[in-house]
Parts: sequence; C-alpha cells; structure tokens
Amino acid sequence: PTAGGPIDYSHPRRQTTAPPPPAPTAPRAEPGQPAPPVAGDATGWSMEERLYNQVWGMFEDLARTTAAYRSAVDFADARRDKELDQALSDPRSRIGGQADAVRQAARARHEELVDRARTALDRDLAQLTAESEVVEPALPPAYAGWDNPVWHGYRVPMEIPMAVRLGDLHLPEEPGLRIPLLVRLPLERGLWIDSGRSGPSGDTAADGEQSRRLAMETAVALTARLLAV
Repeated sequence: PTAGGPIDYSHPRRQTTAPPPPAPTAPRAEPGQPAPPVAGDATGWSMEERLYNQVWGMFEDLARTTAAYRSAVDFADARRDKELDQALSDPRSRIGGQADAVRQAARARHEELVDRARTALDRDLAQLTAESEVVEPALPPAYAGWDNPVWHGYRVPMEIPMAVRLGDLHLPEEPGLRIPLLVRLPLERGLWIDSGRSGPSGDTAADGEQSRRLAMETAVALTARLLAV
C-alpha cells in the first residue's frame, strides 16, 4: 500500500461470500390501498428460503386472524346470553312486550359484533387470498402442488431442497384458501398417517375401509413426492 493509504486486510486467495440477492419489491400501491403482494417478499438468503418463510408467514397470519374472529364471536355469544339472563331474571321483564324488546336488542348487538368481526376477517382473508394467488405459481417443485405447471418441466434436483410440501392447510371459515404445509428437510421425526380406529369401538366397516384407503393414498402420494424432490 502507498504511504498514508488504507491497508487491505483481506486474504489474497480467500473468496468472500456474496451477499444474498435482494428480495423482490412490491410495486407502488395506489393511495389508500394496500401494496399488491409479491412472491418471495420475505427474509432469506435464497428465493427458496424466502418463499418458505413467506408461506409460513401466511399460515401464521391466517391462524392469527381466524383466532381473533372466533374469539370475537365467542365474546358476542357470551355477552348476548348474559344480557338475556339478566333481563329475564326479573319477573316483571317477562310480562308483556318488554321481554321481546330485550331479546331483540340483545340479538341486534350480537349481530353487530359478529358482523364487525366478520368484516375484519373477510378483509384479512382477501389479502391472504391475493398473496396466495401470487405465491403458489412461483413455488419450486418441492413446495408446489401436483397441479402446478412447474412439474411439466421437472428435472431431477441436484441438491436436497430446504423443505417439502406434505399437503394443504385450510380452515372452515374460508375453505377455498389453502396454505401449503411445508416441512423442513431432512425430516427430524417420522410422519404419522392415521388410518382410523380398529376393533369393536372403532368406525363401521364402510368408514374403516374408507379411512384405510385414504391413508394408503396419502402414504403413496407422500412417498412419490419425497422421491421426486
């Protein structure tokens, strides 16, 4: 180095690790509107890791917003029952039209609380659905469903993927929204596939046969996926 110049402490033959590529940025949204979702908009050193983290973030958001909705509905139910019990505990309120007015008021407040909770849930579900529509087509084969076009150009991978898709997760509040169930590889524990109960206390013969058939189909599908990735 020249006199007074900076000293380079790096090893001349040591390669430095390249920084991870930047995550995709969402396009600018209209004023007052949420930013449109982007596949890979999460932390990670690779697109595979970013998609994995994004999918699990979607799962956590779905679980959180659904739990908030169910809690709000339970609160509304408990409040309605309490108001009805308090109003009808007085014999004077059970005579004439006063009892009907109390019931209608309690039910109206209950419906208002449930409607507000459902509006918030629908808003969050719409955002998650929009994100799922963007993320699902961008998933690699190990994360993608069998109906994903990525399987049309399938090639045997050279490396073990970070995770594998075992199925989908969905809730009765929105059956159409399905979040991929991803599990890290290598598997730290075995997979338990429930084929139903057996014995006198179990299901009927028809139900037991169907459960065993579904369990076999699940095992075959998971085996095929593990061999493919």
